[in-house]
Amino acid sequence: MKIKNGSQGFTLLELLVVVLIIGILAAIALPQYQMAVGKAKYAELKTITKSVQEAAQRYYLINNTYVGATQSTLDIEIPSEISCTIYKENQQSYISCFKTIFGKSVGYYVFRETGKPHICLVYSAKETDEASLLCQKDTNHAVGCNTSYCSAYY
Repeated sequence: MKIKNGSQGFTLLELLVVVLIIGILAAIALPQYQMAVGKAKYAELKTITKSVQEAAQRYYLINNTYVGATQSTLDIEIPSEISCTIYKENQQSYISCFKTIFGKSVGYYVFRETGKPHICLVYSAKETDEASLLCQKDTNHAVGCNTSYCSAYY
């Protein structure tokens, strides 16, 4: 049996086409994957913030005051990559939790007593950042900050 010359294997052009197709598919899939990961991190941030708010409410029911309700006194476990703060400012008590999402520090705020409204804060002045877009989609508004100021955009 004779094998015809050049009938075995793939040509360089065929291999380049396959590599190109794989590259195009990866270019389409990777941003979608990254957005899904960002949404999951954001959902975790919201869940933890609301859990802290509920724990603060339980603390109030037991002690009849919010004084002393800190992260250490509440019966809740918070992942190490999320930092939460309970504080009072201008007659309002807030709970804020922060996490890095899309390379930006993202904060989620709720009123301690009512649990509303929720505000998403991104340490970036650009409305087009992925983290800012995630916040705007969820809360219908977001607050963008740099190191010196915060400004709301709607």
